[in-house]
Amino acid sequence: MNEQTLTNQLASLQANVAALQAYIKGAAPKQRDATKKFGIISAGQSNIDGRVPIAELPSDIKLPMTNCHYCSNYSAGHEQGQFSPALSQADLSSDRWGFDLVTYHYLTTLAKQEIYVMKWSEGGTSIDATGDNVHHWTVDYEALPDIDASLLKHFDDLVRQCLSAAKHQIEVRAMLWHQGESDRRSYSETAADNYYRNLKTVFAYCRGIVGNVTLPIFCGTVSHTSGQYDATVDAAIRQIAKEDPNVHCVDMSGGHLLDDFHFNRDSSVYFGQEIYNAFVDNGLVQGKKVATKRPW
Repeated sequence: MNEQTLTNQLASLQANVAALQAYIKGAAPKQRDATKKFGIISAGQSNIDGRVPIAELPSDIKLPMTNCHYCSNYSAGHEQGQFSPALSQADLSSDRWGFDLVTYHYLTTLAKQEIYVMKWSEGGTSIDATGDNVHHWTVDYEALPDIDASLLKHFDDLVRQCLSAAKHQIEVRAMLWHQGESDRRSYSETAADNYYRNLKTVFAYCRGIVGNVTLPIFCGTVSHTSGQYDATVDAAIRQIAKEDPNVHCVDMSGGHLLDDFHFNRDSSVYFGQEIYNAFVDNGLVQGKKVATKRPW
């Protein structure tokens, strides 16, 4: 066994230990009850925050979205964990939408689910504290100069407030995530080199928040045509999905963009449809799958 192989194995072991520690740090008592409401937590940077103009929303997706109760950092009353009765245009970031909206649409229509979405997102944000922006998703938020810079802590608070306000009658059954551009090597070599460990710990922490070590997580890669694409970050996302049977990754390497960084309408629709189909494939919902075709 050569030195590089040993180094890789040690790095993987260290990442697994860090992920376990992150899960424990975010852990909350698990309450399992099939009668509970269907909860989804969603987080990340700009492509899940939403950058496609509302004018380009597909005609079959209607707002307000009936049966999608929604609480995000853009929603009124989110500090008290109050859900909007139905996801409306007022809940979106600057009247823009992302791929996750497409997933919610199919869950409420084809799978006929009443869902409760808890989301925190902000464009241009890294996990690692050395990455882009002053706001970060790092699990090590105590080390940040200001706890208010911790996106993960804000997300944690939002989810707990929502669950508490709903008298713990919501069971979080899945997580949606998209992020990575702001940990690119061109901005911070440290952020890129640490991305595998960092992403594993974020996922573990979020599973800890809801008390489910096997919580299904649905994510995707960054388009290779993005001005912020990074091969190390891309490899880390794919490796985690390969190692963890409950992390499901959509290959968005060929995704078309509306600018230098963000998925356009067709790529966002495809991404959201693929995640919905993965919900069906993994038994989270029952419903007709959507016929998809890569737009690239």
